[in-house]
Amino acid sequence: MRKVLQYLHEHYYLEIFVFCFFLLSFFIEPIMSAVSGNGFVFHPAKQVFAGYFEIMKAPSILITDYVYVAGLGATFFNVATIMLANILLVHFLKIKMNGPIFAGIIMIAGFSFFGKNIFNTIPIYLGIYFYSLFKRVPFRQLIITILFSTGLSPLVSYTMFGFGLHLGISIPLGIFCGIVAGFIIPVFASHTIVFHEGYNLYNTGFALGILSAFFYAIFKFCGLTVEAVSLYDSRTSIVFYYILPIFSVLCIILAYVNDPRVHKKYWSLLKTNGRLISDYGGEFGEDAVLLNFGILGFFIFILCLIFRVPLNGVIFGTIFAAIGFAGYGLHLRNVLPVWIGCGLTIFVGMAIKGDYTLTISYIMMFVFASGLAPVAGRYGIGYGLLVGCLHIILTPIMISFQGGFDLYNNGLAAGFEAALVTVLAEKIFVRRRRHARKSKDM
Repeated sequence: MRKVLQYLHEHYYLEIFVFCFFLLSFFIEPIMSAVSGNGFVFHPAKQVFAGYFEIMKAPSILITDYVYVAGLGATFFNVATIMLANILLVHFLKIKMNGPIFAGIIMIAGFSFFGKNIFNTIPIYLGIYFYSLFKRVPFRQLIITILFSTGLSPLVSYTMFGFGLHLGISIPLGIFCGIVAGFIIPVFASHTIVFHEGYNLYNTGFALGILSAFFYAIFKFCGLTVEAVSLYDSRTSIVFYYILPIFSVLCIILAYVNDPRVHKKYWSLLKTNGRLISDYGGEFGEDAVLLNFGILGFFIFILCLIFRVPLNGVIFGTIFAAIGFAGYGLHLRNVLPVWIGCGLTIFVGMAIKGDYTLTISYIMMFVFASGLAPVAGRYGIGYGLLVGCLHIILTPIMISFQGGFDLYNNGLAAGFEAALVTVLAEKIFVRRRRHARKSKDM
């Protein structure tokens, strides 16, 4: 038992997350039925797999909530399946778990609520594998790129099922597009980080957005129409309102059980600016990452309660994906100024339009503005407020630029915003450098 606990600890308890999602996939809907007074009836596995098949053949372009497409059970099964597959891949490659890998796997899980599945990620992984063979680079050295590359998964699904082409043509074409994208991603992502100098945590999203724009332009040139969608279902909001705090508190408890003095490491973690590349697991330990993850999750849960946010698969997945960066550059101290800037800008925008509806787009932009946390961590509160404001203004136009194929649309916008603000801070409004300690490079 001690060896099992040690193994789970070293792997950030990700297997427990997988186990919980598998349980939820088969029992959450019967439990909801029982609570509503209809009695507890075991949800047949056949229904879960039928829904899972619907997810596999969904076009999956932004924004497609898999709960809307296939129901809660099938969605949780999709999350558990793809999460387990990537954990096994990390183990197969004999790579030690660390903060960036934790962030990558959690982000995959988050986006598996609305856009990722096994079927549309494999071609991209194959493309990266072919790149490793072509350049004679060990595949395991590309693990960070591998985990973050699947933001382009809708490119595969939409090519297969969104254009209305004959399946004999569309499926091979979708696989080909995924392989080509995967082949380009490793070198392209390493190049784009120079553009924003590591101040965008979602750097791969920036790279994928530019690649997505190229594919989008080619499709339009060929006369293929990409139709934007906004499919989501908030009727199961109560389920996510239970899951988010339970997962958050569980991580906090696990952190303290393993290290009763973990808060001291957490205070040290808060002194980092979060600039890429940060490995909080290697620098401060697994328990500090779990505590940071739990605190971020619970903080967002409180915000959801205060502002009565209707949680659905898309919003919960967004939150889950974002707080996964608790091991990779994100913490409350560097993200709060950005979120305050976002909140103020959203309120001003609502006042100008005379419409105070908190839309799903606003919520997603707010949460994913966390990718800009290193800007505030490095340059201070003022620049954090500014970049948060810019994120709300610029992000909506990005989806029309990249067509919705890049799930990390906010990462695309954040790349431009981080580049602009760092130029202002470093080249125009030159100031003394802050003394916030940089995160240790991997």
